[in-house]
Amino acid sequence: MFSLDSLTVSQREAVEHKDGALLVIAGPGSGKTRVITSRIVRLIEKGVRPYNICAITFTNKAAEEMRERVRAMGVPPGTQVSTFHSLCVRILRQYAEAAGIDPNFSIYSDADQKKCVKDAIAGVDASSDNFQPAKVLNVISNLKNDLIMPEDFKKTANDYYQKMVAKIYNRYQDMMHTNNALDFDDLLVKTAMLLRDYPEIREQLSERFKYLLVDEYQDTNRAQYQIAKGIAIAHGNICVTGDPDQSIYRWRGADIKNILAFEQDWPHAKIVKLEENFRSSPRILELADKLIANNKQRKEKRLIPTIKASRDISCNVYDDERGEAGAIADEILSLIAAGADPNDIAILYRTNSMSRSIEEAFVKKNVPYIIVRGVEFYNRKEIRDMVAYLKLISNPADNVALDRIINTPARGIGETSIKRLELYAAEKGISMLHAAGQAQTIDSLKAAATKIKEFANMIDGFAKAAVPGCSVGKLLADVYEKSGMHTALITSKESQEDAMGNIEELINSAALYDQSAEEPSLFDYLQTISLYSDSDAYDPDSGKVSLMTLHAAKGLEFENAFVIGLEDGILPHERSAENEKELEEERRLFFVGITRAKMGLYISRVLNRTIRGQMFRSMPSKFLYETGLVSGLERTPAPQMDNGFSRYAPGGAGAGRVYGRSVELQMKDPKSQDSQVYKVGRASTFAASLPKINVTAGSFKKGDAVRHPKHGAGVVKEYLNLGANSVITVGFDNGQTKTLIQKSSELEKIEQ
Repeated sequence: MFSLDSLTVSQREAVEHKDGALLVIAGPGSGKTRVITSRIVRLIEKGVRPYNICAITFTNKAAEEMRERVRAMGVPPGTQVSTFHSLCVRILRQYAEAAGIDPNFSIYSDADQKKCVKDAIAGVDASSDNFQPAKVLNVISNLKNDLIMPEDFKKTANDYYQKMVAKIYNRYQDMMHTNNALDFDDLLVKTAMLLRDYPEIREQLSERFKYLLVDEYQDTNRAQYQIAKGIAIAHGNICVTGDPDQSIYRWRGADIKNILAFEQDWPHAKIVKLEENFRSSPRILELADKLIANNKQRKEKRLIPTIKASRDISCNVYDDERGEAGAIADEILSLIAAGADPNDIAILYRTNSMSRSIEEAFVKKNVPYIIVRGVEFYNRKEIRDMVAYLKLISNPADNVALDRIINTPARGIGETSIKRLELYAAEKGISMLHAAGQAQTIDSLKAAATKIKEFANMIDGFAKAAVPGCSVGKLLADVYEKSGMHTALITSKESQEDAMGNIEELINSAALYDQSAEEPSLFDYLQTISLYSDSDAYDPDSGKVSLMTLHAAKGLEFENAFVIGLEDGILPHERSAENEKELEEERRLFFVGITRAKMGLYISRVLNRTIRGQMFRSMPSKFLYETGLVSGLERTPAPQMDNGFSRYAPGGAGAGRVYGRSVELQMKDPKSQDSQVYKVGRASTFAASLPKINVTAGSFKKGDAVRHPKHGAGVVKEYLNLGANSVITVGFDNGQTKTLIQKSSELEKIEQ
């Protein structure tokens, strides 16, 4: 049960505030969700109807956790707790006519959007080579997040590329309208437009949601900002919680200025800071504070530990990603042997591709693991096929769904017949499914007419069964059998066990949805899986170590967290090199990674990393220097080592204590006297971490003209002779500088 006595002073201050704007700056592990749910309870205790409260967060998992906590605290039904996108779906269904859509609209996945934009590119006679679908979609997404429509963009387009994108954007939106479909950005944009253009709708929503609570406000984009402001502008009862130091979604439109400028939007807002941290050890918080202090775009706050126990922070260096993966696997096996729970261990990385070497090591050493990448399940062919059936059943105007399944499994309906059906539908201004129902009257379809008509009748039969309150699990099982999908997979010449297992898993998920939904419906189920994200796939009871990106880890916590790849070009990402705003976001991403750990924090980097099949020389991330995990190169007296290298000690703050278990080496080429500094693992793993060196005369020297099959011509700027692991730094004519391992560099010397 809820009690104010269980809250800290700052938490109680946020919970007790009733009317007017409230900004809660909530550091990681500060009990933010507890404050939001307690605030809902307290508002109801003060006389606010549950029906008049709306709490918005960013992931399905966070929304479900919030709903469960509210129920457990005895709150009666009626409070709207959902993600931004789910709220928008609800609003758009209610006000579909004003939004210019039918209420049974489809929500298009990334794959659906990509198909539409490919068709749009072809439709304006552009080339997919010059206008790559993924890049064009990214431009369109950014425009929508900024509430810029095709006609607006057309007016400002000032070069050939922008003018062509404006045409593609316009055609893409026309196709979405024809298919009665919305993409993820449309859900936000159309809702923002409703609130902007229809005062009566804005008033109705403001009257309904008299108290608005928005979580993770630092991650809102312009459209989400306008939605929140539109709902709250009449009454001013808006409470936002968030942390500018955890704003990590700039790449998808999030604008940190929304939270930084909250007091300007709401001049009389009350500000509360939640600084006590109930998650991490003092050393972890000290490290996080030291890192994030380098950012300028932030609101000053401290991370105050409430946990007294601490463990050393481990920062290790390995020769390459295989050595890193193997050492991490051994460390995790040791942790598990000592009693650690695999559920409470995570490997965090900047990009999905970095999981490969970790997976290989875990398989080899029998470490139980799971990759938290949930959307990939819905990207599998057989799952996309089954979902396409459901989309067409729910929305007969969805031509993209029909095109995918009209001959899946094979029904003898060829590409030519499908194209003729599409042309007929376009000429008549009807959907392809409507046209399919008339197939036997269409002269151009000839022999395929009967099969097309049978397909239309089958979909119509499914649609009649898909009434509100129906069992979605049973409907999905019927589609699997009656569509011929099950038979096709069983009789396939190739093994389809995985595909069949995946479809059975999908049917099981639909059955679970039926049990948990207040009123099951096909539309609602499709909405649920359409808005599924990677973080929703995390299972805290899997019994396995979790592998995930740093972005997916936001909002989660682990007893032991391994953050890998702390190298320039990876974290921070290479695209942030010339952009201070992006560099600050990369720093925030590392901050998020650090603060996922409760007690055990393991940070690592490698000396050589394979990227796109080539081995490159790696340099320590600048974030390691900012935190003191890699110190300044202060020389200490040491004997000359057998292989000709002088030893360096870490030096600086922390040496001999938290970070004092490592050794730095300066490796010298006896001939050129060029040198490279290495920081090598823990002292106990020193010998295993050292690169194997055989000093021999190199085939390159500084100033040599060279050519690379991908990067073109260039000049050697530095050459470090390390035998088989010799390192070459080349300045290429295209302006790029690359550091390569000679044995895999594919460099050729140009004789002059």
